[in-house]
Formats: sequence, C-alpha cells, structure tokens
Amino acid sequence: MAKKIMVGAVLAGLLALPVASFACDGAGPSTHIGKVSSVDAAAKKFTITDVQSKGPITFVATEEILKGIKDAKGMVTVKYEEKNGGLTALGVTF
Repeated sequence: MAKKIMVGAVLAGLLALPVASFACDGAGPSTHIGKVSSVDAAAKKFTITDVQSKGPITFVATEEILKGIKDAKGMVTVKYEEKNGGLTALGVTF
C-alpha cells in the first residue's frame, strides 16, 4: 500500500514539474509569471521571481501599477514591452 502511494506521489510531482517550468512560455509572448519580491515606488520599479527561470526580473511601471501590486498575494502575470534596454510593465493581473 505504501509503495503505491509513493509511486503516485512521484508521478504527480513529475506531471506538475513541466507545468510550472513552462508557465511563462505557455502564457504567451511578452508575458512573465512570478511572485512579487520587491516594489521600489521611488524608482518606479518592481521585481518578480520568475517561475520559469527561477531568477529575478525587474520591470519599470506606472504609479497605478505599483499601487496595485503592493497588495498582490501569490503569483502575478505581467504583460510587458522591451523599452530602452529594459522591461516596462503594461499590465499586471493577480
């Protein structure tokens, strides 16, 4: 019985891994998904920990986006454009 449970748990983990790994690619072009790790209102920037790369990604944002993102819990989806050598957030959903 314990062996069946262990096999089931391992299979579930293997099935979930690709979903998390390709979350950003699956979300479409110019989109990142992750958890907000910091908000710097003075610099008009915020950073997420990207679910695909596991690394930090920083976006320039409007005051409106920054106000909303301060209350974000869990994962956020950021639509962005590349501008002036950086990433500018066009919209954030959570």
